[in-house]
Amino acid sequence: AAKKQLAAAESEIRKSIDQATQAQQRFDRSVKNTTQSANSLTSSVKRMAVGLATAYLSARGIQSAIEAADTFISTQARLDLIVDEGQSVEQLRDTIYAASQRARGDFNAMADSVARLGLLAGDAFDTTAEMVAFTETMQKAFKVSGASIQEQSAAMYQLTQAMAAGRLQGDEFVSIMENAPMLADAIAKFVGVSKGELKELSAEGKITSDVIKGALFAAAD
Repeated sequence: AAKKQLAAAESEIRKSIDQATQAQQRFDRSVKNTTQSANSLTSSVKRMAVGLATAYLSARGIQSAIEAADTFISTQARLDLIVDEGQSVEQLRDTIYAASQRARGDFNAMADSVARLGLLAGDAFDTTAEMVAFTETMQKAFKVSGASIQEQSAAMYQLTQAMAAGRLQGDEFVSIMENAPMLADAIAKFVGVSKGELKELSAEGKITSDVIKGALFAAAD
């Protein structure tokens, strides 16, 4: 009777072990399937993210290309209005590009400045070459003085306004004093006064476009 009871107990133990083994195997398979599903989901998410990023960058690239094309066309059209007799737009554009490289500046910004000078203050210059040289020298002055992009833009805009008006006064004078100190120094030296006396000359309308141009070119070296 004892042997039968022992055999029955051993059988129950083996059965329990088999059940536990099967449960462990089912659990392992479940974990494996879950891991595979998670990895598959992660891969899908990654592929989706890459796809979205690629689409976004492609859209940005297309937009940038369109904006660049618009800028180029606009610049071409304005330069075409100021070219010298016998000069092509391409020749003027190449001259501006070479000047922007020498001045370590942006071509589009310099082309915009030259076009503005030609359209608004063309009478102050003899040729487009003189406009380019004027803009190039100003760009170099900005670089040497450490002016920011915003300061350069503000000063060049005000300077163009002054050249168009024929004299440097009011807001234009204040902007040049603040954002283009090297030009202010050049003007003071050119007319033989101290920098502090420039305000009085400005109020009297004596800082003309010819004075500005002469002062800048005299300080070019």
